[in-house]
Amino acid sequence: MSAVLVGAALVGGPAGGPLAPPSAVAAPQWPVPQPFPVTDDPPETLTDLPPGSEYVAMGDSYSAGYGLANPTGLPVAACAQSGRDYPHRIAARFGLALTDVTCAGATSEDVRDRTQWRGAPPQVEALSESTRLVTLTIGGNDADLFGTAASCMALSASGPVFSGKNAPSCRSTLDVDGVDTLGAKIESRVALGIAATLADIRRAAPNATVLLLGYPAIFPDAEHTPKRGCFRPAVDLGTLAGRFPTDTYPFTDTDVRWLHGIQEQLDEVGQDAARAAGVRFVDVFAATQAHSACARSGAYVSGVSLDSFGGFSSIDLEPGALHPNPAGVRYLTRQVDAELRDLLG
Repeated sequence: MSAVLVGAALVGGPAGGPLAPPSAVAAPQWPVPQPFPVTDDPPETLTDLPPGSEYVAMGDSYSAGYGLANPTGLPVAACAQSGRDYPHRIAARFGLALTDVTCAGATSEDVRDRTQWRGAPPQVEALSESTRLVTLTIGGNDADLFGTAASCMALSASGPVFSGKNAPSCRSTLDVDGVDTLGAKIESRVALGIAATLADIRRAAPNATVLLLGYPAIFPDAEHTPKRGCFRPAVDLGTLAGRFPTDTYPFTDTDVRWLHGIQEQLDEVGQDAARAAGVRFVDVFAATQAHSACARSGAYVSGVSLDSFGGFSSIDLEPGALHPNPAGVRYLTRQVDAELRDLLG
């Protein structure tokens, strides 16, 4: 079966995510929409971050709640931001004045100095000397981790992958003369991009506590990979009738191991950049190996579900594929909560 996989369904634009409508324009950042409104009498408070303190949430789809309900339309509709993301939950819990500029598909450049979509200015422009808290996830789109994962979907546990001229695995298409090109990019350009982003945030918000979150496990380590592998097919006999399986995991055993290693590299460069910038890194990768999208129960990350348009001329990933599900967002909220209590409680 041939399929045109539109990476835009995953995380934004050319690197993945919902395509921006031509008419997308900027929207106001306040008031915060339901379902997590901020009140004058929050259920909890932090000693060194009193209610009403300015909180700016930044970053990509993992902070924006991509694929969840209650879209906010902020900063533009194409960002696919959800009122159920962890920033809205944290703001409501502690009574913080939230400006949420998270946006699916955001790269380090989109945070620092590039307009994303139409009407979504560089995220750093939301910061000021009055900003007291900043949270973000960034780096995944710099590495094109999610777009790569979309191109790695396979027909069986031993391949071939959907794209790549019947390559047995995605890894084989990105290994050039024995060099892992994606890994090399993470160690160089991606690492520099994260470091520059954190430096710009520190300059623009000198009085803020900054939390850089890592990414929860999408691809598990060997200990949490079933003996028979993770593979769950994204296409089956029902696909001939236009139906696709849901919550699948269509990756070869080789690519699960390789993509886990890639994600581990991304986590390490994020930690290094945070340490160098004097920023608190919230490591959610190591602790979520049992909750990756491979897991058949207790997953914090959604598996892959496909949908077709125009017959089978185009097959897209449904929003939220390989992104935190409701349980995953609750987990991220708990981790941010714990860090804030430790730093500011």
